[in-house]
Formats: sequence, structure tokens, C-alpha cells
Amino acid sequence: MEQAKTARIWITSLLMAALVAFYGYWLVTETPAYWETFLFVTLLFLLFVIALIRFVPYLQIYLATGSEPHLERVGDRTYRRCGVRELAKVILLIVLLRLLQMLLTYLIHLYLFGYTDTFLTVQRLWLDFFHAEYTFPAYPLLSNIFWFVSFNFNHARFLASYAFTALAGATLYYWTLLDFDRPVARRVLLYFFLMPASCLLLGTLPDSLLLLFSLLCLMFARKKRFVLGNIFAMLAVMTHIFGVLLFVPNIIGFIEKLIAELIPLGFAAVMLYSRIQFGSSTALFRTAMDAYGYELSTPFHSVAALVDRFLTAMHTLEGEALLKELGTVIPNMVYLVIGGVLLVFASGRIRTSYIAYMLVAYTAVLCTGTVSEAPRLLSICVPFVLTLSLVTKQKWLHRLLYVLSFIVFLLYLTAVVGGYTHYGR
Repeated sequence: MEQAKTARIWITSLLMAALVAFYGYWLVTETPAYWETFLFVTLLFLLFVIALIRFVPYLQIYLATGSEPHLERVGDRTYRRCGVRELAKVILLIVLLRLLQMLLTYLIHLYLFGYTDTFLTVQRLWLDFFHAEYTFPAYPLLSNIFWFVSFNFNHARFLASYAFTALAGATLYYWTLLDFDRPVARRVLLYFFLMPASCLLLGTLPDSLLLLFSLLCLMFARKKRFVLGNIFAMLAVMTHIFGVLLFVPNIIGFIEKLIAELIPLGFAAVMLYSRIQFGSSTALFRTAMDAYGYELSTPFHSVAALVDRFLTAMHTLEGEALLKELGTVIPNMVYLVIGGVLLVFASGRIRTSYIAYMLVAYTAVLCTGTVSEAPRLLSICVPFVLTLSLVTKQKWLHRLLYVLSFIVFLLYLTAVVGGYTHYGR
């Protein structure tokens, strides 16, 4: 016991020393131009440090015993089997929510621009997200199956996103039930679809398919069916470059019998596709990095650049230009802060492998240079929303959060429809 405590202190101390040295080096070599930038970067740094300090003991216990004693709570879940009928109701609910989003899209468009187009014409907004030159192969290949319904590839991708989102929502519900009860599963579902960036799942983006494959990977890893878990991780890699992060929960969940060959196989398949389609094995990766605005950088540099962009816009821009800049920058800042807070709360509430996934995903988002995809990428890392649903058991507080989430959802949807983000018009 004493040896374990000593090891934990040493591990934590070394990690903290490395992080503080890294932070100090950034502060000296890239001193922020604004004091507000310094405060924001420091806030995220402190949240990450606290999260890591809280995480180390749980990781140590898990690696030593292979168990999750903090999840053995009596009465926190019911063992009534989740059947097809229950999941079908979830799918139907999500389909109706997506229809409601289409109605909201039209009403917001009508409010912003007056009557200019019909209901269906306005929905073309969601068809303009797809770009073949930087989309990994899984999404276009699987979405093309829906051509047999629509006889139009653009419409097929829209239908595919609709279907993949519904299936992903049902999987999210079932995955939550593996560890928690139905009230928690319902909260997770509500929070997920009230998150601002969830509106983007209606668009012709690979996000819905990546979400589905990620959840199937986590679900089978949780059930100790690691071959299937790794297969879906491979498919996630073939959908989006961030699918490779699923290696983390797999390797932690399968310490002694790790089968890690399939995730690299996903990379190999993407490279082969890139070679055939574009003439170079790395062309798709390079194009995707450029198109998404990704460039490898230190997390401090990325966050500082984001806050500097916000402050510069506030000082120099006005009117439509200011709104467009704020519509892009503010959601990223909000997601980064909330993500950091949830990292702190996660330890002791969810599985160790899920927390590790959150930490790696959060770090990866911070190292993409512009941090312009934080809402999308952090939303797809579903342990964040699971943690949010477990922060408190007070029903009134959850209801308040639902209302606040819906208001922010409407604001973000308005920004997308109005063209005030780098999505939409």
C-alpha cells in the first residue's frame, strides 16, 4: 500500500514537473500579446493539471487490479434487458428531433432573410458540407448506398447522415446502459442532442458515421469483445483522422490481450485509397489537414492563437465581419473551457479507459493549430457528455442545464444558418 502511494506521488510529480516546464517554456518563448490570453491559457492549463492529478490514482488502481471499484455502486443501474423495441423508440425520437431541427432551420432562415425559398430549398444548406478532396473513404462509400433511394449522391449523403445519427444515438443509449441506469442513459441522449455542435450532424459530414463507429468500438471494448472493438476502430480511422484516438480506450481496456493490428490497418487502407484516388499515399492526409486548418503545434500556441483572434476581432472588426469571426471563435472557446471542467469531474464517475480517451482527445484538439474544430471533435468524444450527465443527481439542476443547452443550441444553429461560422452559407 505504501509502495503504491509512493509510486503515485512520483508519477504525479514527474508529470507535473514536465507540464510546468512545458508551460514555462511557452510563456518565455511566446509571451502572449494580451493579458486576457495569458489568463485563458492558464485556466485551461490548470484544469488539465487538476484532471491529470485526479486521474493518476484511478489509472494506477486499474493497472494493478484490472477493476473499477469506483463504479460498483448499488442501485445506480437496473438490469432489465434493453430490447429492440426500446432502441427503436430511441431511433424514432432522434428522427423526430432531426425533423424539428429542419423546421428550426427554416424558421431561423425566414427570420434572418425573409421569405426567399421554400422549406426544402432552405434545407440545401445541409447538403453543402461534403468535400470529396479531403474526405476519408468510409463515409462516401457507405453513404453512396443511399443513392438507390434518392438517385442523387448529394441527397444520398444527407439521408446517410440522418440514418447514421439515429443509429449512433441508439448505440449511445445502449452503451450508457452497460454501466448505468435508464435515467442516466436518457440524460446522456438529451445532453448530446442539445449540444450546439450536434446540429452539424444533419449536414453531409462524416461526423455521424465517425460517431457511430466510435460508439460501437467503445461498446464492444466494454463487453471485452476486442476483435470487434478494433474492427470498428479501424473503420473509424477510415472515416476521419481522429478515429486513431480510439486506440487509447482499447489498449487500456485490454491490457494483456491487446489486438492492436487492426487500427494501423485502417491507416493502411486510407493510404491505399489515397494512392489510387490522388496518386500519393499521403495526399489525402495532407489535403485534409490543410482543408480543416489543422497543423501540428503546441497546445499553448493553439489556444493563445484562438484567444488572440477573438480579442483582435473585438478591437478591429464590426458588423457582419465581427459576427462571422465571433461565430467561429466563441464556440471553440466555450467548448474548451467546458471540456476542461468535465475532465476534472470525470475521475471517479466513469471508466478509466474513457477518461484516458478524453484526455488524449482534448490534447489532440489543442494540438491542431487553429483549434477550429473543437465543438465537432469534442462532441464526438462521447465520454464528455457521459460525464456531464453524471456531474449531479439533482433533477432541477439538470432541467436548468437542459434549458440553457437548448438556448445555446438555438444560438449556434442561428449562426450556422446565418453564415456566421465557417459552416453554412
